[in-house]
Amino acid sequence: MALTSIAEAGPRKKEREDRINILHAPMTDYKAEDQGLLLVFSDPGKHVSLEEFHDWYDNEHVPLRTSRFAEFLSAARYSVSSSVYSDGTSHSPADADANASKTFDSRWAAIYSISSNDIFNQPRYTSLRANRSEREAKLIGRIGVLDRRIYRLVWDSAQGASASSAPRPAAPESSSHAAPIVVLTSVHLASSEKAKEYEQWYDEEHSALLAKVPGWKRTRRFELVDAVINGKDTIHGDGDRVPRILAMSEYTNPAFASSAEFQHATSTPWRNKVNSSEYIVTRERRVCEIYKAWEPEAALKAADQL
Repeated sequence: MALTSIAEAGPRKKEREDRINILHAPMTDYKAEDQGLLLVFSDPGKHVSLEEFHDWYDNEHVPLRTSRFAEFLSAARYSVSSSVYSDGTSHSPADADANASKTFDSRWAAIYSISSNDIFNQPRYTSLRANRSEREAKLIGRIGVLDRRIYRLVWDSAQGASASSAPRPAAPESSSHAAPIVVLTSVHLASSEKAKEYEQWYDEEHSALLAKVPGWKRTRRFELVDAVINGKDTIHGDGDRVPRILAMSEYTNPAFASSAEFQHATSTPWRNKVNSSEYIVTRERRVCEIYKAWEPEAALKAADQL
């Protein structure tokens, strides 16, 4: 049976094929037309206290971005309550030696919605790394994990269409809008053909079923642009292990996973097929709980001036 249905013929079929080609091609540049996501997993490790870590992140690192850059539409930090990673290799402290990477066990996440990925090309942003405060420079040298990932948006349930199909202008989101629960699921598919069917399953079945889950708020899907991973508890090559496709679902109900609707969405025959080891080479899933959210001051100010 053909993987492409009659309903998706034409532009939608072409759009999906273009996405698949990107997924199996070298990582792309930061493009001005791409809305994006900056996702940073982190862990203080053994050489930075949790108090020092939070003080730096909450009072310096995040505010510096939300106050200066209108491209930062939202900013929130989360604690990671559940983390699963599988690529056929061991990484868990329970079954790995003391020198193994702890990248995929990081306990904290920072999530920023970005209006244009071109910000990551701009000296006004890139100069932040070259001009770190003394405190930040010393902390970065001691931190356990700093796992920075940049994505491009491909679909947003709030826009009701793919990001490449004339999306609505990106708008800043108040701190009160931050979701209490965020589920981040990343996968890398075995081949472009497997990726096509995975995308089709998400488009035609899974997105609609997730929207029926009590407490569901929003789902977005992204493609990885790049990943840079540093820290004392990481190892060379961790960035290459990051899956390329990311789905981010937001919930207001902490018990969403126990609902009959969620159980159905994650147990259909099609879901089981495209999430099998025949299709999925690498899988990562993290459940995150809100820790703190910030007002995107620069973005709100820019919006008021329109």
